[in-house]
Amino acid sequence: MTALPNVATLARTTVLPHVVVDVFTPAPFQGSPIAVVLDADSLSTEEMTNIARWSSSTEVAFVLSATDSVADYQVRFFSPTTEVRFAGLSTLAAARAWLDQGHEPRSPGQLIQECAAGTVHVAVEENNHLQFTAPPLYDRGGPDELTVEMAREVLGLDPQDIKATTWLDNGPGFLGLLINDAETVIGMDPNIHELGQLCVGVMGAYGDGGPADYEMRSFAPSLGVDEYPAAAALSASFATWLVPQEIAPSSYTVSQGTSLGRSAKVHVHTRGSEIWVGGPVTSRVQGQVSVTA
Repeated sequence: MTALPNVATLARTTVLPHVVVDVFTPAPFQGSPIAVVLDADSLSTEEMTNIARWSSSTEVAFVLSATDSVADYQVRFFSPTTEVRFAGLSTLAAARAWLDQGHEPRSPGQLIQECAAGTVHVAVEENNHLQFTAPPLYDRGGPDELTVEMAREVLGLDPQDIKATTWLDNGPGFLGLLINDAETVIGMDPNIHELGQLCVGVMGAYGDGGPADYEMRSFAPSLGVDEYPAAAALSASFATWLVPQEIAPSSYTVSQGTSLGRSAKVHVHTRGSEIWVGGPVTSRVQGQVSVTA
């Protein structure tokens, strides 16, 4: 009788570089921790989804070989529950991990990332700072009154607290609320899970002498994240909405994570018609991830 093969010998184990990157803070462990898996070409979508669900990070970036001839590499972005077209934190984290692995971009000082949203430029600056070009917003029209009212009640806001609303969608889609002031943003105590499938971002301005020009908070329970310590894609979306209308200045800073005990700070500025979003990005943990299939 022919012996059956041992199932264990048929398993395929892939060991890949794994990095956890601290995004948007010069102080260790005060920004948003983003997991990056490098050399991930061999992973299936199901394996990427499982890793993202298992990880404690709000986002996981998988770096693959580029298929676009102008790009340095390709990235796929996963929240704990789903894949998204674009993620700003993961864009910066993937760039930092890729550079730290010893790669050199085609153009000195600038990387080109390929992703589902197209190609995104990432500039390499001094003091571990990286920044990316804000991708365009998808036109979803204006939010209906019922959606805005539901979000307002869940967030515990009064009608007069809200200055303007719009859909902000450059990959992950959020309802954007511009609030009267930063203090109101910080003081919110929302019933987050009552948002259901709705993701909401709120931003309000500080007065003179504040820690930044704006405070921002973002809630996405449907993506598996109650509240983000920082949200780069949403920061880019707010800037793409507010700067061209001259509601926000061409350059400003955004504080995030205050309500979570974090101190992330995002820098936004314009170069010609382009909006750039960035800040300090540092690798904190380096190791390996083993995937057995």
